[in-house]
Amino acid sequence: MASNVWPPEEMLPGFQQCFQDLCNLIIDTAVLVARACDRYALAKIEGYEPGYLERVVRTSTTTKARLLHYFPQVPTDQVDQPTANGLLDEDATDLDTWCTTHIDHGCLTGLTSAVYIDESAHCPTLPSKISSTSPPPLSFLPRAPDPNSGLYIRSRTGAITKVKIPADCLGFQTGETLQLITRGNFQAVPHFVRAGGASVDGGQVARNTLAVFTQPGLDDLVDRTTGKTYAQFCREVAERFK
Repeated sequence: MASNVWPPEEMLPGFQQCFQDLCNLIIDTAVLVARACDRYALAKIEGYEPGYLERVVRTSTTTKARLLHYFPQVPTDQVDQPTANGLLDEDATDLDTWCTTHIDHGCLTGLTSAVYIDESAHCPTLPSKISSTSPPPLSFLPRAPDPNSGLYIRSRTGAITKVKIPADCLGFQTGETLQLITRGNFQAVPHFVRAGGASVDGGQVARNTLAVFTQPGLDDLVDRTTGKTYAQFCREVAERFK
């Protein structure tokens, strides 16, 4: 596996350490979520191994983290509105304009609250050479210009709901491996990211967040009935996208 490529410390002082500390916090919290999932699975599934998911999340060496940047969208006048109960019409025309509907393939995905930046006011540039002066801090927007922008999930009944993660909280999504491990008692959640009318006074609004994908080790079993390992499951996932 290739090593991470970090920006030079002179360019972003403290970035690597802060990033690693935050990822470790998210993984530690995911362990607690996994423990709760284990308790549920133990009560529902005959022969379920106590503490299995917690061990997988705690000891895995394949967990990955990604800083996600959603580029500013071209403004549009066609923005569908959610209903009064927060649900969105599945026939809306601008649903997955920032990220198309998909499911995650790991166990639990830890998510931070999204940060919105007007790139017309703070144009992201890479300096031509490293200097002793770090870039000025970015000014975050207090919220998305369009309240309908953001992360949405689709329930088992097909209802589409907006997910709101407060700035001081984490969110967790269930993935396909968890669905396999718990024999369908937990389901992988289809989700997408909607830009909506993400602009402000002609600005260029980008969305930024961090996702940590907790995954089993390659030799861990994800389906005890067939003996399937996570490595075998990953090959199946890769075949889907050929």
